[in-house]
Amino acid sequence: MKCESCNEREATIHISKGNGLEKTEKFLCEQCANASFENDFSYPDDTFNIQKLLQSLSQHPSLHQAKQQPKQCETCGSTINTIVHMGKFGCPDCYDAFEVQVPDIISRVQAHQSEHIGKVPMKSRAHLQTKRKIEELKERLAQLVETQEFEEAVIVRDEIRALEQAGDSNGI
Repeated sequence: MKCESCNEREATIHISKGNGLEKTEKFLCEQCANASFENDFSYPDDTFNIQKLLQSLSQHPSLHQAKQQPKQCETCGSTINTIVHMGKFGCPDCYDAFEVQVPDIISRVQAHQSEHIGKVPMKSRAHLQTKRKIEELKERLAQLVETQEFEEAVIVRDEIRALEQAGDSNGI
């Protein structure tokens, strides 16, 4: 299909505009479409003009102030950009000044880990695994006693004792 404006190039852009009752469509090439975007597409009787709305919003002073004045810590003068760039907060008051952004920053720095895992020496891994297993069994035992499932509670209690005795004999 040829461009409706120049009738020379292939039409690659479809422009449609309307106000609900009337609708007009144009099939234009890229050059003619660029030229037509520079023209005003508003209807003379149209009360709402999106182009004028966007222009007025882009020229609104509060938007320019927000771009020019990033939030700063009152104590040390750090901005969110300097904190991210340096990888640390400037002072303890920065946590209050940037309290909305702090959880996101910490989450990104910690690779989205909410709990510190840390490193465990090879010699201590078995001991820590046994200790965690005992803690889990103690929680389970408390639940069983609370729900009065005493037969199962006795089995869990015996498991705890066996793990504790094995730990004592291994010097753990």
